[in-house]
Amino acid sequence: MANKGLVLLAAFAFACAGEKAAVKTASQPNPPGWLAKAPSSGDTLFFSGAKEGVSSLEEGKDSALEAARSQAAQYIGVEISAEHSDVMSTEEAENKAKDTIKSRATAMVRSAELSDVYYEKISRPVGSGMVDRFDVWVLIKLPRAEIQKERDRQAQESREDAALALSRYRDGQLQEKGGATLAALVRYRDAIGKLKGIGGGVSTGDPQIASAGKLLTVLQDAAARAQGKVRRAIVVAPDWIAGALTQALSAKGFSAQTQSGSNENTALQQAKAQGTPYVIVVHASTTPGERVFSQVAAMAALDVRALDAQTGAVIASTQKQEKGFGRTPQAAQDDAASKAGVGAGNDLAAALVAKESSGL
Repeated sequence: MANKGLVLLAAFAFACAGEKAAVKTASQPNPPGWLAKAPSSGDTLFFSGAKEGVSSLEEGKDSALEAARSQAAQYIGVEISAEHSDVMSTEEAENKAKDTIKSRATAMVRSAELSDVYYEKISRPVGSGMVDRFDVWVLIKLPRAEIQKERDRQAQESREDAALALSRYRDGQLQEKGGATLAALVRYRDAIGKLKGIGGGVSTGDPQIASAGKLLTVLQDAAARAQGKVRRAIVVAPDWIAGALTQALSAKGFSAQTQSGSNENTALQQAKAQGTPYVIVVHASTTPGERVFSQVAAMAALDVRALDAQTGAVIASTQKQEKGFGRTPQAAQDDAASKAGVGAGNDLAAALVAKESSGL
């Protein structure tokens, strides 16, 4: 507004005798009612924001506008996400959905219209000059139809994602029946990802698995079953190292059958006949070490390979060398073997889980 429209609210106020006055002026004679309570309208939403003590009117308006937009985004985010509150199966999914909704709400309020501005200017004498500070309030408005439009868009997107997840599930079923369990697992996990952030009541369009919530339960069961089939191995290793290795694999969800007296070819034939995906072959050796105070040392060295049971190809490998200590040579060897076996098992588990994720 033009300076000539300013209304003088207070002229002089003395804190003590002889002190110069601070002058307060405002953009209109009386503060607007929306400072206390935003207007109410059936087809329009109003939000206000404020910024106090800034050095320029423009800075105050910009900051107050951002505050109003933040209020609007928070309110609208709750409004458009209300029907999605029953879906979240994991904290990660919940956070992702909330972030998406917040981003969309923030983008939406950028189109809100500035409805009104009110400000007060406080001018204080400093030395031979005056210093101005502004308190600024703004009011913005947004049609309720915009929120409904966003709701409708999200509902359509949710139905499309649910239908796509159902299609991925059906593909996975066919893959699993054909023996391609890893490929099935990849599809099940992809379908679960499609359902994150979707309300459990969203229709899939399928009479047997009618809702996204039911589909999610079916998919989680299918993925767990497929993962159990995929994470199996026959381990060909000496007894003294097999325990630590299989313990580490088990901690990552792998089921390992040990065969200390077998060989690689026999294990591959057995794994192929059983439908076990992997054969893990361990070549291991120990070396006595020096005495350390009251203990003796030993070194364990491992060369570990994970083979594809169908082709015999090496799909993961690791080498480990660890030093152990004990009061006897056997105790030192056991300590070294435990460290090396756990390390090798962790490395192989990570490599095989990465293979699952890539679907290769």
